[in-house]
Amino acid sequence: MFTDLKSRLYGTFHTVYTPFLMDYSIDYESLSTYLHGLYHRGARIFYAMAYNSRYGLLSDSEILALNEFTITTLKRIDPNNLVVVGDPIMGSTQNSVHFAEAAKSSGADMISLLLQEKFFTESQVLDHLAEVGRQTGMPIMVHEMPFFSGYTGEQIDWPVNLFDGLKSIPQVVALKEDSKKPELTKAALSLEPDIRIVIAGTKANLLQFLPYGARAYLNGISSIDAEIGSVFWEAAQAGEDSLVSRIIKEVEDPFFKGVVAKYGWHRCNKAILQAAGIMHRRDRMPMQHLSETEFSEVATVYQEIIESWSRILEERA
Repeated sequence: MFTDLKSRLYGTFHTVYTPFLMDYSIDYESLSTYLHGLYHRGARIFYAMAYNSRYGLLSDSEILALNEFTITTLKRIDPNNLVVVGDPIMGSTQNSVHFAEAAKSSGADMISLLLQEKFFTESQVLDHLAEVGRQTGMPIMVHEMPFFSGYTGEQIDWPVNLFDGLKSIPQVVALKEDSKKPELTKAALSLEPDIRIVIAGTKANLLQFLPYGARAYLNGISSIDAEIGSVFWEAAQAGEDSLVSRIIKEVEDPFFKGVVAKYGWHRCNKAILQAAGIMHRRDRMPMQHLSETEFSEVATVYQEIIESWSRILEERA
């Protein structure tokens, strides 16, 4: 089922970030600029999701509007663009059905489902996914993140058996693997090629999973230039170790080992987009964006990265 779609889920998935205006309404003009910029630098798979897209700061109606805008904008740019949008971080199964139906109506290729309700049983998760798939027929990307136990309240990882259970749901075509634990990532990759696994984290992190069948990953620093992601992916597939190493050392590490380690991924991802002149780093409370002093550090790192990336491109020309 969905064989053609699965074959196209390959390479770099590009995050859709949500910018805000001074009155904290969604800045659709900046979002459009960002989406057009990604496309014209080579992005073809786009992913609006729970945390990067700031769903936790939006109402349900705003998420629906953001999803629709993202889908229609990208399909208008190029009908062949693959567009994945998500459902709210918390909510009932029927609410997820509502979001999946809306996404399908707008022309999305997949719905990303994140279940953050208290975890009791594996069937609880599988029944939720199966019901959304049964009612909508929509291809599903499962957003795998740690659960909170319904018994102890402690954070717990996905049971390995739960991965195998996904095979019983025909609408599940992909899984965003977000455990940050190598053994769980490898367990998830055992689902390939039936279910496409999208690796989260840095490019350096991705490399360790290529021998285990990784065929897709979520962009990080390539948010400022989609070509970074495609050049890195092609080099990794071709065994161009020197180029792969340079991109990690000169383009990725200054960001992730520098300001991200200091200030956190979610605050730095929009800050570097502001440094690139794409959107403001502004966020709604309780998310706090970086101060002017902190932002100046990100801007300095951005300039270093762009200079390094320009040198790499010149040398490849």
